[in-house]
Amino acid sequence: MKKYLILLALALTLAACADPRVAAPPRPTMQAIASNTTLTGDVAEGARVWREKQCVSCHGATALGGIGKSLANTALPFDSFLSKIRNAMPPKPAMNTTDLPDAQAYSIYLWLQTLGASTQSTPAIKPALPSGQILGIQVWVEKGCDQCHGAFAQGSDKGPALAGENFPFERQRAIMRQYSEQNPAHSEKNIPDDLLQRLLDWLKRGADPASGC
Repeated sequence: MKKYLILLALALTLAACADPRVAAPPRPTMQAIASNTTLTGDVAEGARVWREKQCVSCHGATALGGIGKSLANTALPFDSFLSKIRNAMPPKPAMNTTDLPDAQAYSIYLWLQTLGASTQSTPAIKPALPSGQILGIQVWVEKGCDQCHGAFAQGSDKGPALAGENFPFERQRAIMRQYSEQNPAHSEKNIPDDLLQRLLDWLKRGADPASGC
């Protein structure tokens, strides 16, 4: 009987270790955007709100980009622009109508339209990531991992799910570097080994958008 219990415990342990992956955090509930043709905006107000709401922190003082994408002279229709504000994925803050009323969003949109090609002639310089604790999903998005593996590492048709993966660092690094010529996002230049180790530890813990690496 004792031998049977030992074997049963061993089997349960092996079963628990067979697939260490955990589910990625659920996506936020999408907000529907109603078309509003009565909005009036003000360019100067848009520039002020851009600074007040700290949009400069990710997109730069003149919207040329940084951690976030360039939005200068955006080609998005306003409805699409507003939808991205209301339904932003972490680490980008999703702003509701209390955080940013539609009228203020429209003023920002009008201001962005004034930032033409001449403003965009100089490429934006991305700030270096801090050496201490970093928000894991900030690294995930900035390094382009979300483009293939999903916003929450839940996987997509371009790449497998990685949230909860528990493979050894050496194995994952070898897989990454093997195809770095075809996919520069996997190169050591884009993700150095020390940062890769931290990112893999974050994935192993479930890719929590609110946790650091």
